[in-house]
Amino acid sequence: MRLLVVGIACAGKTTLTRHLRTRSTLNVVDQDDEIMRCNGGRWPDIPSKNAVVLPKVLAELCAVPDVVLFGNLPAEQTQQLRQAGFLTALLDVSEGELRRRHAVRLAEAGWTNIEWFDHEQRVIRDLRARDVFDHVIDGERVVADIADDIMKMSEGR
Repeated sequence: MRLLVVGIACAGKTTLTRHLRTRSTLNVVDQDDEIMRCNGGRWPDIPSKNAVVLPKVLAELCAVPDVVLFGNLPAEQTQQLRQAGFLTALLDVSEGELRRRHAVRLAEAGWTNIEWFDHEQRVIRDLRARDVFDHVIDGERVVADIADDIMKMSEGR
């Protein structure tokens, strides 16, 4: 089974990826890690990422029979993955909690990408309007509980 878990920055994608990699046998892939891998370990400029690297990553992942992909894609690419057989799930986190998590990231890690917040919120609204999510996951619950839900989804339950 192939599953795409969509979430904006600070929704918990990286935390869940790490959790699932250490506590499950799922083939868990982080979109950003794959972008870096396909671009020689460097983050590409946005035009190159969108036009060259990301399409390559997605084509490779469409050839993988069992994968849980964590990422944040525009509506067209999310729909393409659905057409390729991916189930889709939204990692849903409230605006207040997302802003709190960005503040924690800034304080603890010294960086944030809050500048993309409004854009990412628009992408999620667009995806919701297009009804592309098979599942909506409450991303404010305990990580282990969210991971259990994702494991069940990946098993078709």
